[in-house]
Amino acid sequence: MTPRVWHISGANSGLGLELVLKVLKEGDLVVAAVRSPSKVPNNLKVDGVKVLQYDLSFSQEEMHSYAEKAFAAFGHAQVRTQFDINVFGILRTIRTFLPHLRAQPAATAPGSGTILNLSSIGGYRSYPSNGIYCATKFALEAITESLAAEIAPFGLRAVPVEPGYFRTSFLSGVSGDAGSGNLAPPMQVYEGMVAHEARRHMLAVDGKQPGNPAEAAARIWEFVAGEGLCKGNEWRGRLPLGRDAGTEMRRVGEEMVETARVYEDVWASTDFQD
Repeated sequence: MTPRVWHISGANSGLGLELVLKVLKEGDLVVAAVRSPSKVPNNLKVDGVKVLQYDLSFSQEEMHSYAEKAFAAFGHAQVRTQFDINVFGILRTIRTFLPHLRAQPAATAPGSGTILNLSSIGGYRSYPSNGIYCATKFALEAITESLAAEIAPFGLRAVPVEPGYFRTSFLSGVSGDAGSGNLAPPMQVYEGMVAHEARRHMLAVDGKQPGNPAEAAARIWEFVAGEGLCKGNEWRGRLPLGRDAGTEMRRVGEEMVETARVYEDVWASTDFQD
């Protein structure tokens, strides 16, 4: 079987790196997109990996140029995996890569033409001190869901991957007064309230997260390839990872059903009666 070609950003650390290693182990090829090629670990300096400098701040023109390099790396690209939190950067990437994906011959290998956007447990449940980050993930969920319907006629798929807390460097450096890219900065007026308690919780679990990145990478590969624990499963439009993510997804679903039940007389009363 022809090896798949994966485009993985954030490939030199965390879940991105684990996914690269899993992909290589399975005999697939990787375009490793990183901000600093000089910092790529030695285990990525192997055959089957093409390292390219990539930044979500690229302009549309720079993104087009980058896409040409990425697609030329191995002559084609069948599966694209995007790990980012910036909504607009992902949109620019999708707009650039999608014409290439649409133009490819009909997929023959399982998982060919799959776009995986890294969402989060925060893509369907927002948390105190984390609202802006969660908003980007909610937006990504909406973009991916509509994209999936739009590209299905081309034999392409789009899926949000929704990990819970995994033991990566994601929470590192959030304790500073300026906050981080994922947490709002602390404000004295919220001391003793839920916003600061949420920050303290995140600091307390850093390095103790239950999720194993290597196992997450394995499940992602199996999901795309239709192998392992995902073999024979009905294809669904989302991929939750981690017990916390799955549990929270059930809770959110149950809350939605209960809300619809409680307010049925209200929402059913607002349509025209003709």
